Amino acid sequence: MEIKRSEQAKETFASGFNCAQSVLSTYGKEYFKNEADALRMASGFGAGMSYRGEVCGAVTAALMVLGLKHGFDKLEDKDAFIEKSRTLIEQFEKENGSILCRKLLCVDVNTPDGLAEARENGLFRKTCPRYIESACNLLEDTL
Repeated sequence: MEIKRSEQAKETFASGFNCAQSVLSTYGKEYFKNEADALRMASGFGAGMSYRGEVCGAVTAALMVLGLKHGFDKLEDKDAFIEKSRTLIEQFEKENGSILCRKLLCVDVNTPDGLAEARENGLFRKTCPRYIESACNLLEDTL
């Protein structure tokens, strides 16, 4: 039985990679020469862009995958792609209450105290897998 991609992404996250790396490397297998390229590309997007608490890395990676599959290289295709992207973002926000990492974690990881709190309380380990799963499921529906 083939493992669901959301489960595979969560396993990658549990092994120590960030949320963006976990999603992009799972879906990127058909677009990148090797998994390492996807992992490197998404390196700076975890925890809301390098621990800034901005847009969730799982959402960012989902948009990267969407771009690889449905992105535009002709301007006449731009509006259709933007609509797909916005739909995914809006659905994630509806399901999870926000697309911002600091709101999803309920702590501002962009501050030393907030990051320390997130790490001490295991917030990444406890909460991020559900957001990775959500992003993957929405991506499955969109691809």
